[in-house]
Amino acid sequence: MTTMKAAHHEISKEKWRKIIKRYNESGLPVKQWCEENQVSTSQYYYWLKVLRQESLIQAGTLAVTGQTQFAEIKPSTEEPQLSHQGVCAVLRSNGNEIEILNGADPSTLEAILKIFRRS
Repeated sequence: MTTMKAAHHEISKEKWRKIIKRYNESGLPVKQWCEENQVSTSQYYYWLKVLRQESLIQAGTLAVTGQTQFAEIKPSTEEPQLSHQGVCAVLRSNGNEIEILNGADPSTLEAILKIFRRS
């Protein structure tokens, strides 16, 4: 019995891969494409989710736990040892530290400084 369900599920996945591919090639909004092709939008989104999760699991990038997980980041208590080779400036603010190296890209530096000012 379980084997039949698994086989049916695999057939359905292949069918929906083709349907989603046709949608992606259409360039239309989902709702419009679904209406024009007599496809239920809820079914479309269900199978899109199923196929995306399957792809992520196969790629090894998703642990299906159903819960958000956080990683604790602990600040270092040691004073960092700076290598002054190539460092032209060190910015410190609110416990954050940024070393700017000689030859840093000006547009990247500008973006970093804007973010740093907000902290």
